[in-house]
Parts: sequence; structure tokens; C-alpha cells
Amino acid sequence: REFLKKKDEKLIPLTPMPETEYVSCNEYGEWKKIKTDRLGFNNEIFKKKFDVLIVGDSFAEGSCVQNSFEPTKLFKNHSNINAYSIGISGNGPFLSLALAHEVKDLVDFDYLVWLIYDNDFYDIKLESKSDYLKKYLDKNFENNNYFLNQDKFIKYQKNYINKNLNSFKTGYSIKESLLELKAIIYKINKIFADRKIKESYDYNDKNFQKIFQKINFLYPDKKIFVVYLPETSCFEFRAKECDKRFLHLKNSSSKINFINFYEFIKNEIEDYKIMYALGQKNSHFSEYGYTRLIKFIDHELSIEN
Repeated sequence: REFLKKKDEKLIPLTPMPETEYVSCNEYGEWKKIKTDRLGFNNEIFKKKFDVLIVGDSFAEGSCVQNSFEPTKLFKNHSNINAYSIGISGNGPFLSLALAHEVKDLVDFDYLVWLIYDNDFYDIKLESKSDYLKKYLDKNFENNNYFLNQDKFIKYQKNYINKNLNSFKTGYSIKESLLELKAIIYKINKIFADRKIKESYDYNDKNFQKIFQKINFLYPDKKIFVVYLPETSCFEFRAKECDKRFLHLKNSSSKINFINFYEFIKNEIEDYKIMYALGQKNSHFSEYGYTRLIKFIDHELSIEN
């Protein structure tokens, strides 16, 4: 997100630095650490051949929970399904498409599972302004050879961190509390609820449709599933809006299998708060929530078979 705000878009890192340990997030009182693989994704090792490719943001990455409750681990432990995640915290639909584009010649799989969280409807607005990312919509655009030139992006990120390290040290807590997207979404939703303002997402926007068309073009022989994940506010004051968002996704493509995890939680879970970290507003899923999600997806994949 920081790089997308820059006016010069000639160079945008699509992944964290490979084979590097990162402090990820903290929703349980301790910081989650991840170690990236040789491509920069949160997997134990890089795999070329597997069953499921997981695409998306921090939910696909497995943020905040212990490693054993990350989606890739749950697929393996509960269903003996080999999964590989290219999910990265903060990614919206355009960045996710870009990564799915760049890894195309590096991986082989049967199913593509794309986790769409509610904040993707905000992220897509920011990302749609990027000429760099919009190139990935073009059917004739091959790729940026990102992983062949990863050393260049590693150097760029290291320079950026070193240059801005002092500002991170002095202002990180303020930036995290005021500028982190989840905090913004929570405040926006609260304003909408208090003032009964209509939501700002334009349902005439065709970007999801264009993105899904491109993913089908990239992987015509793969079975593609898009899973809608709800915010906690969907169960509090945004029920109609969240139903509308799922329908918007579903109506964006006739070639993709769309799965509504929001509907599942409403119908099957007595208290939605147990699905989220300590029941906090706008948090990631709890260990129980991630477990139910992967079992839910596995069930849908079995039905499709």
C-alpha cells in the first residue's frame, strides 16, 4: 500500500523479501512471526506441484494465528490436501491477480481458491488507480518477469526500509492505529451506521468482473473458487450490504464457483464472535474460525468433485 501511494510506479514489490523472518501481527497479545519461502510467500517450502493454490490477503496468508492454524497447514492436517499460498497481508484484488499472473509458469495445481475479505471492496478502489497493476487486466500482457528479477525488488525494499527506519521507529504505533486499513474500515462503518449513510462502494463498478475474466483466461483448465469472508460488522449492522456484496461478486462471472462463508456463519454458528480473534471487531479469524473455514471450503471442493 505504501508503494502504491508513490507517484513513481515503475517499480512495485509484489511480495515481501524471500527467505526472511517477519513480524506479522498481534491480536492475541503476542506477535506472530512468519518465515517466507524462496519466492517471498508464507509457506514452509516452495512447491511447484500441489492441489490447491490459495490467493488473497492476510486471511490467505494465515495472519495472527499460530502456524498450525494457517490455511495451508489446515488443508494438510484435516484433509491431506497439499496447498500453496500466495496470499499477502494488505493485498487487494489487483495485487492478488498480479501475483497469480506472475506465478503462472512456476506452479501446477488443480484448484484455485481466492479468499475475498470485505476490505477488498475498499482495496480495489486504491489499486484500480495504479497503471502498473491495471496492465495485468490486458489479455495480451504476458508478465513483468517479477520472480526472475526479484533481486532488484529485494534491493529496492531494503533501501526503502533503511531510508524510512527512523520514521517507523518514532511513529509506528500512531501509523498503525490511525492508518491501518482495518481501523479505517471500522471508523467508516461506524460513521455509516451512526448517521445512516449509504455505503460508498459503486456496484456498477466492473473491476471485479474484469479481474475474474483475466483469472479465467490465465487458468482456463483450473477449477476456480472465490470465497466471500465477512467482517464482524456484517453481523451487527451491515447484513443487507454484505449480502449485496456477495451477489455482486457472484454476478461478476458465470465461470467461477462462488462460496458465501458469511451465509454459512449466519446459519451454522450460534455466536459469530467465536469465529474471530478474541471476538474483536474487524479482526482476523480465530483458530476455530480458520478451522471452520478450511473445512467449509474442503466440503465445497468435495461437492464439486
